[in-house]
This record gives sequence, structure tokens and C-alpha cells, in this order.
Amino acid sequence: SIEYFTGSIDLEGLSASFVEYETQHLSDITNLKKSYVRGQKPVFRVYAREKNWNPNIYTLAASEPPTQIIEDAYWRLFRVVDNLEVVPYGTGTYNHTRMSYDVSGNYFDLEMSIFESGYSYGIQFAYDVDGRYVVQDKVFKFRVDR
Repeated sequence: SIEYFTGSIDLEGLSASFVEYETQHLSDITNLKKSYVRGQKPVFRVYAREKNWNPNIYTLAASEPPTQIIEDAYWRLFRVVDNLEVVPYGTGTYNHTRMSYDVSGNYFDLEMSIFESGYSYGIQFAYDVDGRYVVQDKVFKFRVDR
């Protein structure tokens, strides 16, 4: 008989690589109008859900998909024409742009009298996801008239 190898084999432990996927969200302001009049004070209702959400058959049969409440959600507002930041994210000490929430989802109110009429403005969101602020890509635009 022919022997090709004798001895022992030492196996090194295999370790799996750690891959962390950032949770992404889809957001919408469900009651956003194209324009507002100075002096109005609308309450913006925010719909949010995870981007890779997979509903079951019961959820598909429901008339409206459920919204995800994001406890640490913030907004910023800027003028579209020159990207001037009018209201920055309030993620610091005062949390002045932190959204409120109830059973229907997140919301915030905005006093339109502080804006110049004749300009378009954009709203963008940032969500605290696993201890980091993740800025959402979508920008919601509206115009302020007299």
C-alpha cells in the first residue's frame, strides 16, 4: 500500500465577518400642500416605515399600511432657490425641531408667518437610528404666498 501523508492537521477557527446594515426609511408628509399663506400654522403629519418592509397577507389586505413611530425624528427647513438653511436640525440641547408623535405617527407644526412670501422651501428629515442621525434623502417642497 502507498501512503501519501501522515501527520495531523491543525484547523484554525473561522470567524464570520460582521456586516451592519443601516436601517433605511421611507417617509412622506401625508397632508403637505403645494402652497401656504403667511399666517397659517399647519400641522404636518409624517408617515414613515422601514424601506425593506415585507408585509404579511393580513397587512396587504388592510386598507392602509401602518406607520412606524420614530421617537427621535428631527426636521430642518431651507430655502430652495439658494439652499439657505432657515431652521437647522435641532438635535442639540434644545431639540427645537424634534417631532412629536401619537398613535397615528409623527407630526410637527410650522408657523408660516416667519417665512418670506414668494419663495419655495424644502423640509428634510433626520432619524436617530441605532445612536446615529441618518438624514433622509427625500426633500418635501412647498411655497409660501401672501
